[in-house]
Amino acid sequence: MRTVAGVLAVLVLLSGCDDAGAHPGPAASTAPAAPAAAAGGACQLLDFPVVNAKLGLDLAVAAAATQDNTFTCVLQPSGGATPDLILSVTATTIGADIYASAVQPKGAAPVEGLGAAAYQLTTPATDTAGPGAEVGWLAGNKRIIQLSVHLTHGTADTAGTDLLPKLVSLAKLIDLSSL
Repeated sequence: MRTVAGVLAVLVLLSGCDDAGAHPGPAASTAPAAPAAAAGGACQLLDFPVVNAKLGLDLAVAAAATQDNTFTCVLQPSGGATPDLILSVTATTIGADIYASAVQPKGAAPVEGLGAAAYQLTTPATDTAGPGAEVGWLAGNKRIIQLSVHLTHGTADTAGTDLLPKLVSLAKLIDLSSL
């Protein structure tokens, strides 16, 4: 027993030594503290590793809200407002023809292979965020879904165009999970 007590005493004494310069500390982790789905709402359709891998971002914080029959989710990096990803899901009774004429923004390009009707477009930079991209679609389960990303202020305008095919790919994964 004395040997165990002696070893513990030495370990306690050594743990108080300051050798911060001798060994670098552990690398800071940007891993999310909780899965995106834990925020509820539309966040249940998102997964940080999948979103980050598809878009090349480092999002780690999720927040959800519900208003009437619309569920939303915002993903952001820890410690910053942008880049951000916004997902909204709204129940509807409209068909593809109404969606294309009344919901789809003017100037948007169609997306093949996504929902009953879908569009894609780039979004310009604003005073608070850089350029971005948006994909919207009418899902087969009668949901209007919109997915958008705003990049960091000062990001080149071409970054929104580069992001668009990645966002369409993510939208197709979300569409499968929303059936």
